[in-house]
Amino acid sequence: MLAFFLFAFHFAVTLQSTLKQADDGQILLHSDDFLQQKTIGLDGQWYFFPSQLVDPQNVEGLLKGATTIKGSGGWKFDSQDMQKQVEGYGTYYLKVNLDTQDINLAMQIPYIETAYNLYIDNRLVASGGVVSASVNGAEPGFNSSIITLPQNVDAFTITLQVSNYHSAWGGIWLPFVVGEVDAIYSERQALVALSVFIIGVLAVTVAFYLIQYYLRPSDKIPLAFACFCFILFLREFTAEHMHFALAFLGFGHALVVKLNYLSFYIALPAVIYFMQLCFRHSFNSKLLRVLYGVSIIYSLFVLFSPTRYIGLSLTSYQIFALLTFIYILNGLIMAARAKQLGANMMILGGMFVIVFAINDMLHANGIINTGRLINIGIVALIICQSYIINKRFNNIITDNESLTEQLQQHNADLEALGAQLEIKVEQRTTQLKLVNKELKNLVNIDSLTGVLNREGLQQHLKSAYERLRRSHEPSSIILFDFDHFKRINDTFGHDAGDKILVSGAKVIQNFIREQDKLIRWGGEEFLVLLPDTELNGAEYIGNKLRRAISEQLADEIPNNVSVEITVTGGVSEFRRDETFEVLFKRADNALYKGKKAGRNCIRS
Repeated sequence: MLAFFLFAFHFAVTLQSTLKQADDGQILLHSDDFLQQKTIGLDGQWYFFPSQLVDPQNVEGLLKGATTIKGSGGWKFDSQDMQKQVEGYGTYYLKVNLDTQDINLAMQIPYIETAYNLYIDNRLVASGGVVSASVNGAEPGFNSSIITLPQNVDAFTITLQVSNYHSAWGGIWLPFVVGEVDAIYSERQALVALSVFIIGVLAVTVAFYLIQYYLRPSDKIPLAFACFCFILFLREFTAEHMHFALAFLGFGHALVVKLNYLSFYIALPAVIYFMQLCFRHSFNSKLLRVLYGVSIIYSLFVLFSPTRYIGLSLTSYQIFALLTFIYILNGLIMAARAKQLGANMMILGGMFVIVFAINDMLHANGIINTGRLINIGIVALIICQSYIINKRFNNIITDNESLTEQLQQHNADLEALGAQLEIKVEQRTTQLKLVNKELKNLVNIDSLTGVLNREGLQQHLKSAYERLRRSHEPSSIILFDFDHFKRINDTFGHDAGDKILVSGAKVIQNFIREQDKLIRWGGEEFLVLLPDTELNGAEYIGNKLRRAISEQLADEIPNNVSVEITVTGGVSEFRRDETFEVLFKRADNALYKGKKAGRNCIRS
């Protein structure tokens, strides 16, 4: 942590320029300024000509009509009566007085929205895009470069013509930086080296986690983290000191702007999804869906809006992102309290990201002068995530070693028992065959009536369906139900009811064929499976059984009490490619029709 903070401090403080304030369009640079700090930012009050593209040779004669404006932070005019507009054009002017001896100076041109011409004295030294007083003639561009300044002079002037019709931010956002030539180039190289380092870290991380996902595709965490790092990989190319790479690849201004905003806006839902996968029970899924939705809306706004309007969403999204980070941190704290693996280390990485994200927001709004550090925080998060992965691997290795020791002990015990088991296995096998036979009967046979139960029906159903599909032979079922059976139980007792069920089952078995099957479906319901029987034949058999039951069970009620015992039945025939459940439902519906028709009948 100490080494990492020193690394971040180096890029946050030592590489940042000291700001020096201009007054009424003039600034004085001393040799001592460059002894204390190698580079100086030209901030303060510059002269400004709104809605005028003033040539450098004409500036001196027009200074009385000029206003003053801050040399950073965009077009924020000091004059209250001037229209505060973003789109338009104007001219910045600053006179730099020098009290330096034998110092070769250079100047770093910052990112300027969105087109400019830069003159030192009367000489055009740099430009970006096409500056124009009309939107039709202007073209956006970016060209953050370094120029050498005149040597052995007491003063020089900076005239900057700027036009903006393609961005929500106008003017100079970061100050011009002046310093020794070596210091300027060293600072630029250090920032490029930092970006290249971060790009390398992100590229390696993406590759590593994609390999992890390839090896374990069921685990989505590596894929989510790889996507998150790839988004940041793209975003790092949009840093102002990396524009040379995008220009080399042929990226236009609009594409660079959209990539810059979009990579920020979609990085947030990516990290939310990653945290959700890691600590699912620590976050509210409904709230997360809302956060996803907000991020998607902002991202679509970036994709389909002109570049001049995209920047208007930045401040609100930064606030939304900060609140989201706080919510994620709260979820991580809950996970840590629940002692989930890696939660404490992820809190540390999350704190790095939040601190550096706040730094970037404050820096972007000119409140502090530190630099863009969010991706350094991402490197910290990657380090913390790598620690968690190694911790998991170590736990797996430890568990495997423990399991190996237990397995060896179990193997030794098994070898000792092996000889005894061979003898016992033979004895147990014989016993199990007998027990299995008994269990099969117990499972498939109804204990009261001795006929098949639902489980016993399954094997016959399978053969019936096979026969139906193979030969198209008709098959049917009859579903019987004893009428008013509850009344019989309540009046004469359950023993009498059981006796009726047993006798009824015997009557049915005596009348059906050998290939027919009788099943007690449940309670007072019986089902008869009739292979090779059409619907009419099943109805005939059903009525035959109904009459036999009524005649032969009339004397089953004890104490010589005369009572009529009747059954109602429903008949249905197998149809090809239908399930038994559908077949049974039709028989049950037919039974219900018989009940409604007055009972003691067979319906189909």
